[in-house]
Amino acid sequence: MAMPTGLWSRTRAAAPPDATADWDQSWCYVQGGSNCNQYLNSTVAGETRKWRECGSCNCMTEWNYDGDADGVMESYEGCSATADWDQSWCYVQGGSNCNQYLNSTGGSNCNQALDSTVAGETRKWRECGSCNCMTEWNYDGDADGVMESYEGCSATADWNQTWCYVQGGSNCNQALDSTVAGETRKWLECTPSTPSPTPAPDIESASGVGEPTMTAAIIAVILSTACA
Repeated sequence: MAMPTGLWSRTRAAAPPDATADWDQSWCYVQGGSNCNQYLNSTVAGETRKWRECGSCNCMTEWNYDGDADGVMESYEGCSATADWDQSWCYVQGGSNCNQYLNSTGGSNCNQALDSTVAGETRKWRECGSCNCMTEWNYDGDADGVMESYEGCSATADWNQTWCYVQGGSNCNQALDSTVAGETRKWLECTPSTPSPTPAPDIESASGVGEPTMTAAIIAVILSTACA
């Protein structure tokens, strides 16, 4: 199975997102300025560039790649399959700022973000699922004009159902169009993943017979009280 080797020629982020010394949230200046519907104005005097919060491991929004090796770049959206590989993939917005990143020569068991094999290409890529939730995403849930940051599958202030924007946009056949004017991201309802519950102690095994010992009985009382 061949791995993608093409060049990226466009992304909505003007530079890879990163946390800066004055803020621990990853962010970036956007290429499209006010054409980006998630943009915010800078509070720095004289700064005209627009910015937004972002997720370092999210897929680039739009990108070009010569998947069929005909010398012409095709346009792809988010998490996509290309002509030279049937696995969906994308370059990440944050490059090596993505904590899933590793060099292709190894050093980690995580294989979700890799160096390109194209000489001089510094952007990082990873496999992805078109219908998976974006790692982090912005949305004005309380309609105050300011985007809030959400993580994965989340409930927002305007809806008690959990949902998310998907990584693959229109490549996800389950995703729905947004009703927000100018919003091109696709969304779907989702269920947050929950950790597996810790199994209760085996009372019979604790005593070795059918009747619990005093210690096991105390444990049973504590558990029943805690779960009441």
